[in-house]
Amino acid sequence: MLVEQHASAIFRLAAAIVGEASAPDVTQETFVKAWTELPRLRDPGAFGGWLRRICVNRARNWLRSRLRRPAAPLEVVEATVAGPRDFRGPVEARAILAPAFEQLTPDQRAVLALHYSLGYSIAESADALGVPQGTAKSRLNAALAAMRHAIGATDEHAQPEVAS
Repeated sequence: MLVEQHASAIFRLAAAIVGEASAPDVTQETFVKAWTELPRLRDPGAFGGWLRRICVNRARNWLRSRLRRPAAPLEVVEATVAGPRDFRGPVEARAILAPAFEQLTPDQRAVLALHYSLGYSIAESADALGVPQGTAKSRLNAALAAMRHAIGATDEHAQPEVAS
C-alpha cells in the first residue's frame, strides 16, 4: 500500500535528479532501502519525508558512482515532429540545459530538482535533503550560478531568484 501511494512521487523525484533512464533503478533502490530501514522509522507520520530523504540519498549515490564510471555521452538528435505543435523550442532548451545540468554536483542537482521540478519550497527541499534551510538556499543559488555559467548567461550580475 505504501509503495502504491508513494511510487509515482518517488519516481518523479528520482527522474528529476538522475534522469528518466536511471530513475527506475533509483526508485527501486529507495524502496528496498526503506523496507530494510522501516523498523528504525520512529514517527510513521513522517514516512513521506523520510522516504524522500532516502530517495535523494540514493540518487546522490547513483550520481557519485556514475561520476567514478562516466557513461558515454549521448548524442543529441534533432527530431522532427509532425503535427500542429512545434516542439523545437523545448528540444533546443533541453539540448542546452541537459549538459549544464550534468556538470552540477549531486547536491546541486538534488536541490534544483526538488525546488524547480517538483515545486518544493526551500523549507521542504531542506527537509528532503536533511540540511538546514540556509544550506539548501546556498546550494540552490550555487546551482543556478553554475547553470548560468555553463550555458554562457550574459548577465553576470543577475542575482539568482530563489523563492522561499
